[in-house]
Amino acid sequence: MRLKILCHLSSEEFPLDYRRKIMMIIKKGMKKEYPTFFSNLYKQNTQKNFTFSVYLNQPSFEAKAIKIRDKKCIINFSTGDAELAIVFYNLFTSLKNENIKLNENEELKINSVEVIPTRKIEAHQIRCRTLSPIVIRDHNQTTQKDWFYVLEDEAAMTILKRNMKTKLNKVNYGDSIEQEIEDMTIQQIKFKKTVVKFYKMQIAASVGEFEIKASPRLLNIIIQNGLGSMTGSGFGMLEQL
Repeated sequence: MRLKILCHLSSEEFPLDYRRKIMMIIKKGMKKEYPTFFSNLYKQNTQKNFTFSVYLNQPSFEAKAIKIRDKKCIINFSTGDAELAIVFYNLFTSLKNENIKLNENEELKINSVEVIPTRKIEAHQIRCRTLSPIVIRDHNQTTQKDWFYVLEDEAAMTILKRNMKTKLNKVNYGDSIEQEIEDMTIQQIKFKKTVVKFYKMQIAASVGEFEIKASPRLLNIIIQNGLGSMTGSGFGMLEQL
């Protein structure tokens, strides 16, 4: 399910690290309406099977903030988990018309929450574009350090597929899922590297248009839950073209 959350801002500035602020809003609503879900999802190392992105009209990125013209933003949310979809619809709805502080000077108010119709993918190939950057993270368990890749890097697909096999494990998706992931190919059509601020990190990521070839099941999972690492933090959301 996909949601479109229309929001009004109190000023023409939006935080550079806005994904962190959207996560704060999600946690606020979930803790209020679904405390057990909140505990399971955020107080444990639980897989986040959802993604989100933020749309701003003609933003201007400056040193300390993003300048916007109309004091509006749209939060796009997606998940393939039916139970989680209901939770998120209700938590966003519960926050409607509340002035939510983003920082000392800025507030956000949710005006409406809309369910966006989606179509099931039956083809073995789709063309899509990023609504939020694709992050490919290589986490070193020994050093506890991360290294980030973009799709044009030689090791990127190997790491992406390795991470997907961990995320989409055989217990939940059956024995064939690993081969489906291994057979996946991504062809870049319009590609650009970007660097994103997230907490204290500067993360290299990929944006643009891509052609993905994979099983219909895997394509649906990718479109519904996002592609790559950190999807639950607002990365890897795709739109089918």
